[in-house]
Amino acid sequence: MLNINLVYIYPKIIEINNEIHLLRIIDQKLKESLVLYCIKEDNVYKISSINTMVGEVKYLINYNDENDLRKLVNNIKSKEKNIKELNNLEKIEKYILKTIKY
Repeated sequence: MLNINLVYIYPKIIEINNEIHLLRIIDQKLKESLVLYCIKEDNVYKISSINTMVGEVKYLINYNDENDLRKLVNNIKSKEKNIKELNNLEKIEKYILKTIKY
């Protein structure tokens, strides 16, 4: 079983240079992570993920309201126990993608 930790980079929505880091899921054993972040362009929040294990960046969804970002982070926080029980970042990534409404 992998040692999965859920680390929230910015528990509050903080925008720096049009970028907002939402959360980072870290596998302590492999030293790899899954990062959810967004880029704000023309008042649209473009959510993406980075899987450092495979070096893949995936576009996920757009939101027009900052409150939707909070809902997304809170939704994932509420599933933290389930996420930590999964045994690899690939399964965690699939699980998170299912929780995000497209």
